[in-house]
Amino acid sequence: MRTLFKTTAEIENSLRAAGVRAADAMALAARSKPYIWLETAEVDDEAGIALGATKIGGTPDLPVTMPWPWRPPYPDHQQRVEEMQAGVTLFNPQDMMAEQAETLEEFRKLLPPNEFEAFATESAKVDFSKLGLDSLVDDIRRTAEPAPLQFIAQVDLAEIWRAGAVDPDIPREGRLFFFYDTDHRPGGDRPADITGARLIHDLTPTHSLKRASPPAELWAHKQTAGFRPQRCALHAGMWPPYFGSPDWNACEIKAKAEKSVQAWWYDVTRGGHDHRFGGHPLQIQGDMQTECALVSKGLDLSARNSKAAELLKSDAANWLLLLQIASDDRANMMWGDVGNLYVWIHRDALRARRFEEARVIMQCY
Repeated sequence: MRTLFKTTAEIENSLRAAGVRAADAMALAARSKPYIWLETAEVDDEAGIALGATKIGGTPDLPVTMPWPWRPPYPDHQQRVEEMQAGVTLFNPQDMMAEQAETLEEFRKLLPPNEFEAFATESAKVDFSKLGLDSLVDDIRRTAEPAPLQFIAQVDLAEIWRAGAVDPDIPREGRLFFFYDTDHRPGGDRPADITGARLIHDLTPTHSLKRASPPAELWAHKQTAGFRPQRCALHAGMWPPYFGSPDWNACEIKAKAEKSVQAWWYDVTRGGHDHRFGGHPLQIQGDMQTECALVSKGLDLSARNSKAAELLKSDAANWLLLLQIASDDRANMMWGDVGNLYVWIHRDALRARRFEEARVIMQCY
C-alpha cells in the first residue's frame, strides 16, 4: 500500500526515521507541495460515473457544441520521417542477421554445448525479415496529416478543491479535458511535440454536457484501443520535491546524503507510481521543469547545455505540474516501459487560463 502523507510534519518525521539528516528532512518537508491522489477503480459500465466527474479513460463528457479535438500536422513531420528512415536503415534485416551470427559465435565460446544449442535454437526463431520496420516509416509519415487525439482523462476542478488545497492559481470551477496522440506518443523533448496533446479548460454546466463518441478515424491506425474507464476517488496529500528539480536543488542536499533519501523514496512509494493532480511529480528520467523552459522557447532538449539554454533555465521554477497519468493495467494504459505522462503549464499561462500552452512529457524506465 502506498504512503499518503497529509502534512509536512509527517514527511519530516518519516524522513528522519529513515535515517535522513534532520536538516535535509526539514528542507525537503518545507518544500513539499499539496496534491490530489486520483485513486482509480475500474467500472463495468461507464454509466456508473456521473456526467462531468473526474475520471481516467473511457469517453469524455464534452459540451454538446464542442467537436472532438484533432491535432494539426506536426510542423516538423519531414524531420521525423527522415530520422525514422535513418533508423530503419541502421537496423536493416541483413545487418541484424549478421550481428546475430557474430553474437552466436561469441556465445559458442562461452556456453557449454548443450546450453549453446538451446540458445541458438531460440535465436533462430527470430525472423528479422518480418520485423516490419518499413511500417514504422509509414506510421511516422502520418504526422504530416491531421488526426483525432485520444481521450486520456477529465478532471472536475470543483471536486479537486473539495478534496483539498492545490496551487492557488488553479481555477476552482469547470473541468480540464486531456487528449493525447497515442499513435505517435510525443515525448515532449521537441518544441513541436506540443502538437500531439491538448488540454482544454471548460466551464460548461453539467446539464449541457454529453458523453461523446470518438470519431471513426481514431481507430484507423491506432496502436492502442480506447482506455477502459476508471472512477476516481480523490485524496489530499503532501509530497516533497524529487532529485534534480529546482525545488530539490534549493534544498542543497549533499551528494553523500542522497542515498538515504533514495532508500526512503523507494520505501514510501513501493517502487510504484500513481495518478495525481498538482504538486510534485514522481519523475523517472530527470528534471522536467527545465525541459519545459527550453522546449517552450524553441530549443530541442539536445541543446540543454548550450549558451542559449543557460539563459532560459532560470524560468524552470515557473513551470507547474497539473496532472500525472501513470501506466495503469486496469485502464489498459502503458506509457513506454511502465512510464508516466506529465502535464505541465507555465504559471503565467495558468493565470491567464491559456491551457493550450500546456506541455506533455512522457518518461519511462
